[in-house]
Amino acid sequence: MFEKILVPLDGSPLAQGILPYVMLLARGFRSRVILFHAAEALLDQESPEQKPYADETMERIHPLAENYLEGVAAELRREGLDVDTQVVEGKATQEVMRFAEQENVDLIAMSTHGRSGLTRWVVGSVVDRLLRASHRPLLLVRPRDETAGGQAAARLSKIVVPLDGSRPAEWALPFAEELGKVLNLEVALIQVIGVETTVQFSPMAPVIWAVPADLLQKLDVVASGYLAGLGKELERKGLSVQWEILRGPPAPRIVEFARHTPDCLVAMTSHGRSGFRRWILGSVADEVVRHTGEPVLIIRSRPS
Repeated sequence: MFEKILVPLDGSPLAQGILPYVMLLARGFRSRVILFHAAEALLDQESPEQKPYADETMERIHPLAENYLEGVAAELRREGLDVDTQVVEGKATQEVMRFAEQENVDLIAMSTHGRSGLTRWVVGSVVDRLLRASHRPLLLVRPRDETAGGQAAARLSKIVVPLDGSRPAEWALPFAEELGKVLNLEVALIQVIGVETTVQFSPMAPVIWAVPADLLQKLDVVASGYLAGLGKELERKGLSVQWEILRGPPAPRIVEFARHTPDCLVAMTSHGRSGFRRWILGSVADEVVRHTGEPVLIIRSRPS
């Protein structure tokens, strides 16, 4: 499933916060890890006036970036991993996407912030763009300590899969199944039922109504049956599964559940516009990535 893992780094300790999880996955799936850096001159190489300075800057940055990646790679190789390095010139987001397509990587793994480094490109903004543009699975983590330089060994015991009743949301299930089997993880299926609904009588006059208690009870029953069916199917495949219905706004409840589930990984799709509450998994996924300190695996939903 994850034969090639692409890890963009910008030279900052924070960007390296993803490495413990990369090591965990690479060991389990016997992946080849590609450490990647996009060196950007921050000058206009098309301008006759700036080109000499831009070229000189790149001549200095390129060997520094290579040395940096080789140093990180050496540490990972000592752990028994298969690691390559790649330094390219250009804008980070564009080069990450181009390289991922060119090399047909199975996963892009990044920390969600990282404002220092060799060329000071902002990992946070790169992640934002990849969430919207990349069709490759993304493993993202926001380190809890954004100043920490060392990386403790990663531990995972459970994979949390938020669902909304839609087919696109269920596209995370094959990934959860494979991760559960390879890494021996329990699977937790959750569904959030909203307790409020917004009625738009006019562009300037939305009205928020509480969902009636009897309707919430009916939704709970339907959602419980839905999750139980999916859970029993996964159990027949040899996985340990639990399922739970939550109430409230989707993203905060998912984040809260993850925070109270030690050593978990959240796996969800980035879109999903149908389902019981028709909440949009794209925006929910974005909030979950930003606010949980647990790793989040984002699978881009396929076209209908």
